[in-house]
Amino acid sequence: MKKWLAIGIVLPLILSGCSDEKTESSKSNHLEAVPVSQKYDTLVTSQAALEKDSPIIVTVIKQNQENETLSTVSIQKIHKDTTQKLNINDQIAVLESDGTDVQLNGKPIPQDYYKKMEAENSYRLYIRPSTSGNNYVLTNDFLSKYPTAKVAHEELLNQNGQSGKSSYEELYYTIYDNMYKK
Repeated sequence: MKKWLAIGIVLPLILSGCSDEKTESSKSNHLEAVPVSQKYDTLVTSQAALEKDSPIIVTVIKQNQENETLSTVSIQKIHKDTTQKLNINDQIAVLESDGTDVQLNGKPIPQDYYKKMEAENSYRLYIRPSTSGNNYVLTNDFLSKYPTAKVAHEELLNQNGQSGKSSYEELYYTIYDNMYKK
């Protein structure tokens, strides 16, 4: 009996000592831009992977901004819809990455590259249904939204003071350019 009592007391101490979770007070208050490669466990590395990982691929026109992160879009063309729930002219809400939706200790963390959709402009979106609401989310952050109008590469993404091109930025430009080759 004493043996089980000793195990009951010692085991929680051992397990809590092995935990690598940090308490709220031990988290850093330092605020900095986090490279996209560190914010996501996996981002696609090819256009084929983006198309495969996205249950829905649509061309839309942005109608309006519902709030800071939610945009209403009207579906113009359905390229892929494994959910079979969407129709041409449907209006859906899409959650956009806006640079303020990732928080560290209540303060926004600047996000890489993502440039919000502009009203009345057309975009190709790679999306999936949201698990937390009646809306849709981008499958692969900034790699999931492309304007359908031909614009210069410099106008496609936010640079946030970054120098040099990342492999994700190059992939974005490649996918964008491929839209016009088809």
